[in-house]
Amino acid sequence: MAKIEKDRAENSRQMRSGDGSFIAAECHLEGDFKFSGPLTVAGSLKGRIKSDGMVIIETQGMIEGIIDAAIVIVHGKLNGSVLATDSMEIWTGSNVRGSVHARSIRVDEGSLLTADLTISEVLPEQRLDLSSDTASPDQESPQQSLAPQRSSSPLPGSNLARRLAAMNENQ
Repeated sequence: MAKIEKDRAENSRQMRSGDGSFIAAECHLEGDFKFSGPLTVAGSLKGRIKSDGMVIIETQGMIEGIIDAAIVIVHGKLNGSVLATDSMEIWTGSNVRGSVHARSIRVDEGSLLTADLTISEVLPEQRLDLSSDTASPDQESPQQSLAPQRSSSPLPGSNLARRLAAMNENQ
């Protein structure tokens, strides 16, 4: 327990120390971006984004293009393709459209997710390569050719599973 609290305190200290990059609310950038730490977007970015850390889209922020990052957290708008090698969170009031590949995803009530969604431990082998000119923000990320390994039933204990169970009992 103490190690978890220590890790959280260290992560909080790193975020407050100015580590990472911040795109301000009035800033509008276009191009290919590569970050080695956390990226917070309150303005707008258009293009390809690669980070070995976390990408956070603030409430007023918008990204249009391709994101390749460990963790993607959306409070604002995202239109494009995402490869989240660890996890993705879509918070209340956010809007995500496009194609999403992730190991884990959290979608809050009141958010909008309109995407080709692939949740799997096995992610596409092709990663975003900013040095090549073959991928453009208009193209979708590579589709996974593997058959799904799990059924599409809701997770046990989830709100959806409870609602379905209640509906089955009422019939």
